Amino acid sequence: MNVVEKKLLNDYGLKTLAKGESNYVEVYEGDSFRRDMSYHQGITWVWLLGLYYNTLNNMIKAENRKTYKARLEEKLNAFIEKTFKTFEKEINQRGCIGSIAEIYDSKKPYEPKGTIAQAWSVAEILRIMSH
Repeated sequence: MNVVEKKLLNDYGLKTLAKGESNYVEVYEGDSFRRDMSYHQGITWVWLLGLYYNTLNNMIKAENRKTYKARLEEKLNAFIEKTFKTFEKEINQRGCIGSIAEIYDSKKPYEPKGTIAQAWSVAEILRIMSH
C-alpha cells in the first residue's frame, strides 16, 4: 500500500506504471499507435481509485489495533473528501461537463483524456462518494 500511495496514486486515479520505470509515459498524446502504446505505461485511470478504496476498507475491517484502525479511518475519510473535491470540479468545470473522463495525464495539470464520458470512471467515483 505504501508503494501504491508513493508511486502510483494521484488525485485523479492510479497510474499504471511508476515514474522512472522503463517505457513510462505520463502524457497521453500523439497518433493512434503512440496513444495505444502509452495506454498502460503510466497513464492515470480513474476507475482504479475504486480498488484503492476497497483496499483501505478491507484494511480497516481486518485491523484489530484501535490506534492503527483510527489512523486508517482518518486516511479513508481524507481520501473520500479529496476525491469529492477533485471530481466535483471535474464534473462541473472541465472535460465533459456532467461526466468524468476515462483516463488522465499523469502530470499536472492532469488533463482529461481518452473517452470523455466513461461509465466506469463515474461509477467508481459515485461508489466512493456514497461511503
